[in-house]
Amino acid sequence: MSDELKNIFETIDLMFQNADIDFNELQNKNIDKTFFEDYNNTRIVNSFLFNFSKLQDKIGGKLFKKVLYELKEIDDLSISMIDLLHLLEKLGIIENEQTWDKLREIRNSLAHEYPFDLDERIENIRLVLDGYVVLKLIYKKLTFNSL
Repeated sequence: MSDELKNIFETIDLMFQNADIDFNELQNKNIDKTFFEDYNNTRIVNSFLFNFSKLQDKIGGKLFKKVLYELKEIDDLSISMIDLLHLLEKLGIIENEQTWDKLREIRNSLAHEYPFDLDERIENIRLVLDGYVVLKLIYKKLTFNSL
């Protein structure tokens, strides 16, 4: 494994450690309309959402290409995302292209949510928590295939 890829994995590992703290805390909370009355809960959600977005950027923007390049599945880092997703599906790293598209949809919905619509916020938090589990699974498969 190249030093560059090793550094990317180390960075993402640290990001997951931080996100796991918030994820575990959110898993243990009852997320309902009263949840947001405590500012600490809002802070945890914001931290988790930030980490989820950054992880998705790092994995989708850098790690996918670097892993496939080192596995000699691609010889050019300028591959399109759709081709990248097809290769990842072929290798069993993602279930299918829609898996990654769904994670992107979740992220986009967060960027466009309205903070005063509590039902929407609660639903988005639940979607992100589920999406985080999927993102971690994809990352574990990438890690396993890179060793």
